[in-house]
Amino acid sequence: MLTALRPWQCRQPPADVVAELEHELRLSPLAARLLALRGVQGAEEAGGFLARRLADLHRPELMRGIGVAAARFARAIENRERILIHGDYDVDGSTSTALLAQFVRACSHEAIAWIPHRRIDGYGLSEASLLAVQEHRAQLMITVDCGIADHGFARRIEQETGCAVVITDHHLPQGTLPDCTAVCNPNHPECPYPDKHLAGVGVAWKLAWATAKVLCGGDKVTDRLRTFLLDSLSLVAVGTVADCAALVGENRIMVHHGLQALMRTTNPGLMALREHARLDQEISATDVGWKLGPLLNASGRLGSAMANIRLLTAPSEAEAKAELAVIITENEERKRLTMLLTTELLAEAAGAQYQALSSLVFAGDGWHAGVVGIVASRLVEAFGKPAAVIAIQDGIGKGSLRSIPQIHLGHAIDACRPLLIKGGGHAMAAGLTIQPDKVDAFRAAFEEHIARKVPAGSLAPRTEYDGEAAIAELDPEFFAQLRGMGPFGVANPEPILHIRAALFVSRPRLFGKEGGHLRGALSDAGGGMREFLAWRAKEHFPAFSAAGSRFDFLVRPQAGMWRGEVQPRLVFVDGKSL
Repeated sequence: MLTALRPWQCRQPPADVVAELEHELRLSPLAARLLALRGVQGAEEAGGFLARRLADLHRPELMRGIGVAAARFARAIENRERILIHGDYDVDGSTSTALLAQFVRACSHEAIAWIPHRRIDGYGLSEASLLAVQEHRAQLMITVDCGIADHGFARRIEQETGCAVVITDHHLPQGTLPDCTAVCNPNHPECPYPDKHLAGVGVAWKLAWATAKVLCGGDKVTDRLRTFLLDSLSLVAVGTVADCAALVGENRIMVHHGLQALMRTTNPGLMALREHARLDQEISATDVGWKLGPLLNASGRLGSAMANIRLLTAPSEAEAKAELAVIITENEERKRLTMLLTTELLAEAAGAQYQALSSLVFAGDGWHAGVVGIVASRLVEAFGKPAAVIAIQDGIGKGSLRSIPQIHLGHAIDACRPLLIKGGGHAMAAGLTIQPDKVDAFRAAFEEHIARKVPAGSLAPRTEYDGEAAIAELDPEFFAQLRGMGPFGVANPEPILHIRAALFVSRPRLFGKEGGHLRGALSDAGGGMREFLAWRAKEHFPAFSAAGSRFDFLVRPQAGMWRGEVQPRLVFVDGKSL
């Protein structure tokens, strides 16, 4: 007997938009419904959504400060000045740092790539940043994926060293803004840039594009720099997906083209990552999020993210593979620590005292600060509530927060700021530093903020799906249209469909190393038939294989590629016996 893991809830699109998309674009009712549920407002917008044209990207000059930043960057390259690229220790920061370092190399110059050590130096601009500028005698420092909360260090660096500072970031500003040569951040309160969702690596790529135009004296850049900009979209894709940035607007366009660039890249580091993850066919955003992102995150979480820079800027395949081997070892330790803390906190969060709460906040001595973000994500997945996990070490608490679509963490941090040493982030992810004796007060303030934003009981975990479908509707034309709706990820989720009264055409079979996965041919009352896959579903085999059984299933329709052909399949999400 199969029972559903969670209650199901059907999402409802605007009926008038669905009708327009059906009529104007001659889409099937199901495809039109899925587009409308992804925020497409009409036929004209749907055309751009499905086309994913690089020509639809906004000109970088629309971003406040980028003209000054690009002119200063170009001057430094032309005059062979000492350039320091100052990154953050996550995947977004690592890919941003590597991208600008390689851009300088494509311009026949060299930059110094530097990322502070998470545990030793802390996040963002600090005394360590000032020391790095002095040590490397930098004449220009460009931050990527950090710096908007500079605590006065940008101005201090300029005054004390004479080094020009350019801030590129995407996080929400906090209080006083940096005072330096240029600040490029689409979320700057005075920035008119139309797309506020760029990841740090997206902002870095826009700076590279703007600087290329300055170096080339106009919109037309040299073939070498044009090739670099197109190829480096692979780094943009990895950083954007790993940072859980919304896959809408420009992000979705850049990730779409970046995933294609990742397949043909000649970057030894990316090639080594791709080979290790066995990505020899089409690469999806899910592949990046589950296979590549965690590997690159391990370095910054447990050791130094400079390992990522050495990997992503490695000049040879041998050097890349040697660096990757170190990262893989760190990732295994990261997985062990994550599993231990996740198991502990999932059990605690299931306790009665947490049932009525709208949020989850945990703090503990000796926890590894490098894994608390992953554990917070697991808590959100399990309980459908915003979560904060704080590691206390040497008398200071450092925490990571993860959220749900209804709650913007940047605003939640602002509501609790008087209790924090510092904190910041974006809608779905944030970080904080706090005195241990303020944790209880923070827990109460965070809970109060969340409870005001969401109705009581509305955070109970449920599985939302996009609509009903008969298997016969899921024909080759539907899967071709589905491919145009990707890449899927945050804010553009993979569709989930409800298949009623489904049955297996023949007894399904187990496969995989330990027989942990299940495969079979699925049909329904309409007579259609599609391949069905259930990952890590060995426990369901007796129910699925019972003769004559019928099921209501929630499935993800997926249209992968194999040897140039679309391979449609339905992937199990949840189900119940009838």
